[in-house]
This record gives sequence, C-alpha cells and structure tokens, in this order.
Amino acid sequence: MPTVTYIGSRVYRKKPDGTGELWPRGEPVSVSQDYLDKHRVAICTNPTAFLVEGDEAVTVDEGADGIPDEGWTKKDITAWLEERGRETGGYTTKSKLLATVAEVLAPAPEPIPEVVETSEETPTQESE
Repeated sequence: MPTVTYIGSRVYRKKPDGTGELWPRGEPVSVSQDYLDKHRVAICTNPTAFLVEGDEAVTVDEGADGIPDEGWTKKDITAWLEERGRETGGYTTKSKLLATVAEVLAPAPEPIPEVVETSEETPTQESE
C-alpha cells in the first residue's frame, strides 16, 4: 500500500480529493493504490510537496510484445516514442500518445513510381 508524506513548507495542506481534510506535514499517510492513481497529478507531479513510497503504478505490457498499449504508463509510452525519434508535447493525454504509437507502427506507404510516357514514333526529317 502506498504511503504519502506531505513535505511542503506549510504545517498542513488540503488533500486533493476535495473533502477538505488536511494533510499534516511530516506524517506518513497510507493511501490505497486507487486513491493515488486517481490523484496522481496533484500528488506525484510535485516532488517538493509530497514524498510517495510504495507506488505500484508500473507498466503492464498486456501483449508482452514491447509495444505500448493501455497497460503502459504515460511516462513509459513517452520514453518509447522518444527512443524512436518522436517528440511529445508538454501535456499530452495517454490517448494521444497511443495514437502516435499507432502512427509510428503504421508502415509508410510505398511511393508510386512516376509513369513516363514514351512515344514510339520517331521524328522524321523532311527532304527538300
């Protein structure tokens, strides 16, 4: 079970769940993995305010094929894309990242060769 400790500068901080409850500074609080997943942005993106231990949010490769899918975390999908030379924006949803993965995996269409028309007639010179 994950443990979250508020380490910010204030004595208390409101919990991100909207209940109005306060998080005391320096006191580890056990939370469920579901709670942490639901409030991940508010908690995990602020390392100067929270210390998170025991987070089990790891990538689970559903097909065991090394290709990003719904079981992957955004962080791991982004890393996979960057390894293949694709840049991702600052805030990109998981759905958009997976759409970019599909673009990377889609084979590029083969170029259609240009058809050059040739004429079998040869020009003739007229005699005078």
